[in-house]
Amino acid sequence: MKQYSIGLVGVGAVGAEMISVIRERNFPAKEIKVFASRERDEVIAGETFHVMPTTAESFKGLDIVLFAGGTGASVQFKDAVVAAGAKMIDNSRAFRQDPEVPL
Repeated sequence: MKQYSIGLVGVGAVGAEMISVIRERNFPAKEIKVFASRERDEVIAGETFHVMPTTAESFKGLDIVLFAGGTGASVQFKDAVVAAGAKMIDNSRAFRQDPEVPL
């Protein structure tokens, strides 16, 4: 079974729930990298993650990037995710009803 490299932008309640669901459903995640505005260690869903600052280079090598924060990061990093060849899943309202975004 294929294993996926996943990125998560945002470590609040929504990001924690996304990680919980990934683990509960046994999603084939080879790795989960967590990004936010600043570097730190964070316990999320019972696991300690080293949170890295989000940059345009953060998405290289990732297959899927989940956005769990507000619209700002989604809009700011959309092009970098696409350029890295990853699939972007955004939990904000940033791209709702945008005709350029596939359903």
